[in-house]
Amino acid sequence: MDTIKKSKAKRGFLVVDKQVTADGVHLWPFDPEFPIDVVQHQLSADRPFRMNHHDYFELACVDSGELVWQIQERFVTEKKGDLFVMGMLKYHRMTEHSGPKVRATSLFFEPELVRSCSVPAAHAGYLMPFLLQDRDFPHVIPCETGIPSQVQDLMLKIKGELPASSDRGRLCIETYLKMILVLLLNYYEPYLTTARTLDSRRKAADRLKPLFELLERRYGGSIRLRDAASTAGMSSSHFRRSFKEVTGQSFVTYLNHFRIAKAQELLSSSEKSIAEISLDVGFCDQSYLGLMFRRLTGMTPVQYRRHLQRAVGHEPSS
Repeated sequence: MDTIKKSKAKRGFLVVDKQVTADGVHLWPFDPEFPIDVVQHQLSADRPFRMNHHDYFELACVDSGELVWQIQERFVTEKKGDLFVMGMLKYHRMTEHSGPKVRATSLFFEPELVRSCSVPAAHAGYLMPFLLQDRDFPHVIPCETGIPSQVQDLMLKIKGELPASSDRGRLCIETYLKMILVLLLNYYEPYLTTARTLDSRRKAADRLKPLFELLERRYGGSIRLRDAASTAGMSSSHFRRSFKEVTGQSFVTYLNHFRIAKAQELLSSSEKSIAEISLDVGFCDQSYLGLMFRRLTGMTPVQYRRHLQRAVGHEPSS
């Protein structure tokens, strides 16, 4: 598994994804009665996502190109034919290290789908490879194992049955999904030794929930580190360690990324001046917003707004 040192990182285009909440949870528009989806999509390294996690499980098979994922503070490379496996709690994102154009097939599903499968033997044991992902968990299964190609074939069978409008279709999807989960369970058997990793990470994330709720309400105001630590019920030193362990970023870095994402949203959805937006998202002045914006996105706020206007066919008036 390849690793990328952060010192080699180049600046990329920071994507605003309105489906990512203040605490970095990515929401997927599942059918609430049958929460599973398969998408075939093209990803661009020019548009890496914000760090996020989600309440569903994710599998991604690279059809062409190369993806570099950031998982907490780790960087792992997924090459053509490999399979990426991600659970619910780890913050992660596709990075700007990735190839310029990557095609991938992704499977998303909520764990409740497995727990409610029609076959009584289905239970949480199927989900262990997603639940027991410790710091060193190997998220990428190499193409050479033969497992990614088997999983992708089953993904496409699931896609062919969606939307599941009949009992037969749902039964087929449940069966294909369980076949995928058994393949993963057999591969990851050496790593599935304890559930304590999941419990400790979930408890740490739960302690930060009041802080993320505060960020959503008050990101435009002053939020000092000691105030954040107090909101989470921790000492400043404990908070610094815990926050970075959960999110993969320092609190200041996370807050700046969040504020820049909010600034991008305002630049795309309003005609407010750059100075007004600076105050709205919590930066002390326009020049500091410009500095942070360029550092994180590779362009100034004005350039970003013009970029959006060109993208929708409306050139700026000045």
